[in-house]
Amino acid sequence: MSKKYMLKELLLPLGLIVISLISNAQTNDSVFRLPVFEVIESPLQKNLPLSRINASQIELIPINDLGEILRRESNVSGIRKGGYAIDPIVRGYRYSQINVFLDDGIHIEGGCPNRMDPVMSHVEPELIQQIEIVKGPYLLQYGPSPSASIRLKTRPGEMAFKKGFGVKSITGYDANRNGLKQHLTLSGSNERSFIRVGGGIKNYGNYTDGKGREWKSSYHKKDISADVGYKAGKSILTGFSYKGSFGRDVLFPALPMDEIEDNTHIFSGYFNHSNPLKPDQSFSVSAYHTRVFHLMDNSFRPQYSMIVPPNTGIMQAVASVNTSTTGGRVAFSHAVQKLKFSHGADYRITKKDGTRNMLMIMEMDGQTFTSGKSFNLWKESVINNSGAFSGVEWGYKRFEVSSILRFDLNQASSGDTLLIEKNERTWFESKPVDQFLISFAVNSSYKISEKTSISLGIARGQRSGDMQERYIKFLATGYDRYDYLGNPDLKPETNFQTDLMLRSNPGKVNFSLNLFRSQISDYITGSLVPPSVARPVSQGAPGVKQFNNIDKAVLMGFEASADYAISTNTSLSFSAGYTYAYFPEIERITFENNQISGTEMIKNDPIPEIPAFEAMFSLSHHFVKVKIKPVISFRAVACQNHVSLDAYEESTPSYLISDFFVTYTPFRKISIAAGANNLFNTAYYDHLNRRLLGSTEKLFEPGRTLFINLKIDF
Repeated sequence: MSKKYMLKELLLPLGLIVISLISNAQTNDSVFRLPVFEVIESPLQKNLPLSRINASQIELIPINDLGEILRRESNVSGIRKGGYAIDPIVRGYRYSQINVFLDDGIHIEGGCPNRMDPVMSHVEPELIQQIEIVKGPYLLQYGPSPSASIRLKTRPGEMAFKKGFGVKSITGYDANRNGLKQHLTLSGSNERSFIRVGGGIKNYGNYTDGKGREWKSSYHKKDISADVGYKAGKSILTGFSYKGSFGRDVLFPALPMDEIEDNTHIFSGYFNHSNPLKPDQSFSVSAYHTRVFHLMDNSFRPQYSMIVPPNTGIMQAVASVNTSTTGGRVAFSHAVQKLKFSHGADYRITKKDGTRNMLMIMEMDGQTFTSGKSFNLWKESVINNSGAFSGVEWGYKRFEVSSILRFDLNQASSGDTLLIEKNERTWFESKPVDQFLISFAVNSSYKISEKTSISLGIARGQRSGDMQERYIKFLATGYDRYDYLGNPDLKPETNFQTDLMLRSNPGKVNFSLNLFRSQISDYITGSLVPPSVARPVSQGAPGVKQFNNIDKAVLMGFEASADYAISTNTSLSFSAGYTYAYFPEIERITFENNQISGTEMIKNDPIPEIPAFEAMFSLSHHFVKVKIKPVISFRAVACQNHVSLDAYEESTPSYLISDFFVTYTPFRKISIAAGANNLFNTAYYDHLNRRLLGSTEKLFEPGRTLFINLKIDF
């Protein structure tokens, strides 16, 4: 290879990053192909926009929770509200539009109305074997998947039956947060059985941004886990698992309260039977039960201390929520000639109950007056979902096709007695609602040549409203500070999506491009409730919004990636992602003298909280003789000026940051990683970051973060 040609190959990705910074391409999502990133095919998952992240990548980088690692994936971003528990956004899809689950469909219902405990915050990164991300309503075997799926694989694999005793230790230190983590796993096994127990602690302080400002973001977490498995012959596997996660004093400067206590318990069991002589034949049964207790208050906020200035008032608030999810799944597969079939059914019952207590303290003329009130956030709310699916795969020469059809019966009810009626219209009435959902996906692929293929995916995914959208009452749960009111009569949200994918591997270059378009009908979002119907309860809330369906929303964009092997030990990676999202028509609230004056209809308004165009580039080299591998990466994010008029959303500036780390493997069982994130201490924030409470300023990202991690596995 000539030096001139190599120089061009090095400059091209750097040039693309500079272009991304100065372009006005203005909408979407996050990008970075990780060095150990894999794309693996499995039954009914061929030809999907699917990617996997392995445990080996997660273990040696300074992440606090799984949301941080996902932000580095192409067209995946996240909402930061503090130093922990980033809430993922996939192609602009969020919250219940993303089906997040463990293993064979274990679901967890978080407790916080402000989503300070999204699903992934209940699972520690050290327990992850693999993360699977499907960008679209294609993974229908594990529950309704309306727009995307994130599967967290935690069960031990075949290596768990390797005979002997094992110890795995992961230790990490983060200088920016003065944070320390330690996780230890002990295991013992033979050819027929295994047992694995583990636990860990995390103690992290406040972080500082690139300007040296400290953000109240400290937290403390502990976790424990246990797995046992037994193999009867070569065809039958039975296993049981427990995971516990316990958070304390988790601070969120961009939310009205902090997490005082969070206790999560996950119990599961599974049975798998496979036919060694017929790999396409299998049968599995699994069941699980998860519980979450979530307690939050504002006791860490100085403005809510018991020292009350004269003639002023303070509000102390405490909220507690109990949730549980119980479910099960049965699935089997078989083959008839060239056709491979998969069938199954699953059931899930989710319960949620919570209250909020508020105490107003006033001091006037030397006397202190107190008044309190208590009301339900949820009152014995229950959602049952029963589903069944059937899929088939078929291939002929260069052509492959797979399809899956899913039916769901969603039943919701609540013990709430709230009734809001005004002007001969019922705005809120908690009555049982049954909804029947139909989802399907068809994916096909054609091999143009031995190294190039093109794929087409077409899907329809549906979801019913979640607990918050149906039953929440007068709480500021969004970024816009309005109090939100649930709507038990919400229609199901329906996503029609198409993905066109091109993959090519001509020699040393591995290239992929994915174009997508999604149209969601009956999109669920908030709309203004007249003040004569309901007034806000939360301090500072400008009004009340109720979850309602609007006609439709459109999301479209792309992901692209390229890997180039400069030599056996040196490689370049580049990736980029972009999502453009808008409402063809939506109602906007108008203001006059800082007071709500009415509404107006606007057209083609951007959907709020859509990340900007983003690109990433990384260069790595493996010094084999000294067992050292340095990696440097650059992340470039364009300014986001394509913002919502309806939500009065503000634009955000562009930025460029760099990360650098080195891994050293002195022995096969020991690995050390050290380096710096945000190497040049850039002061920046992502478009999705929430605003600091009581301010229009966004929550900034951490500044330079020096870290060192040690992994011992033998």
